[in-house]
Amino acid sequence: MSDQDKASSSFIIATRNRPEELRVTVESIVAQTVLPGELCIVDSSSDTPARSHIEGLCADSGLRLDYVHPAPRGLPRQRNFGLDRTSGDPVFLVDDDVFLAPDCHEVILGEYDRWGPELGGVRAAPVRPARPPLISIMWRKLFGIGAWWPEASGRVRAGFWLEGTSESVGVRKQEAFVGYFMSYRREVFDHERFDEALSGYASQEDIDFSYRVSRRYILIQTPRARCDHFKTGTDRMPSRKLERMKLANHFYLHRKNMPQDLRHKGALWWGLLGLLIHNVVKATARRDPGLVTGILMGAWEQGRGRGLIDPASEDGAPVPQRAVG
Repeated sequence: MSDQDKASSSFIIATRNRPEELRVTVESIVAQTVLPGELCIVDSSSDTPARSHIEGLCADSGLRLDYVHPAPRGLPRQRNFGLDRTSGDPVFLVDDDVFLAPDCHEVILGEYDRWGPELGGVRAAPVRPARPPLISIMWRKLFGIGAWWPEASGRVRAGFWLEGTSESVGVRKQEAFVGYFMSYRREVFDHERFDEALSGYASQEDIDFSYRVSRRYILIQTPRARCDHFKTGTDRMPSRKLERMKLANHFYLHRKNMPQDLRHKGALWWGLLGLLIHNVVKATARRDPGLVTGILMGAWEQGRGRGLIDPASEDGAPVPQRAVG
């Protein structure tokens, strides 16, 4: 591949125990119409069965690879680690179970050129956008609990839930990104980093980071750049632990990012009521009581001020955390 087919950008993939998904993701990166300047894989897996194949893919395409293993565990920590090992601009942060359309990278680079320095980040649109029924959208708007639907506002509501735009006719500004695929100018990381107080795969670390960035820069999503997220269930925890951890993270991030006045606190608890009712219905349909017991346990703990928990521990031990305003 010739020099003009390469960009100065960096791709960073934080991964753990998903070798086949990682292989497919890297295959889509080396097939881009414009190659990035470098790829950094930060791997906290116990083993690396796909590493030699990935090294061969990158060597054959001329893509510079930095494969870090073993790496510290935790998505925010792994992403920060990759940021410190790369130098390209812009920076693409991609999950290990994402497939990029061949021109995805090229289209996003074009948006950075088109907008100029006020643009801090660009996100691709999903190949399979969420299209929930109208009653679900109305419910989520009523309680302010966000989710993803066509032409959604892209705003972060007062309870710190994101109304994500699953698809749109044109480019849409966003107040936060969902992080399976997102990109930022390198200078963004001079001001913000991923919050390493969030443990494991760190639910909502992407919304937290991108929301902080949006206070300083413009963020957009473009329908011309496409990627597919496989939403792999590998290495995920039971629903009771997952809901409990997500709620602990949500309360922590609400305190960190939102004013702690009556309106914002009320929006948090009002949204929690809507989420509980939603989970009761979902738990009944799926015959999974953990969807309800997890959120009830989490609400009880957070109402008593417990704070973040360690999802890897059996009882959810408290996580040391910095003070938030």
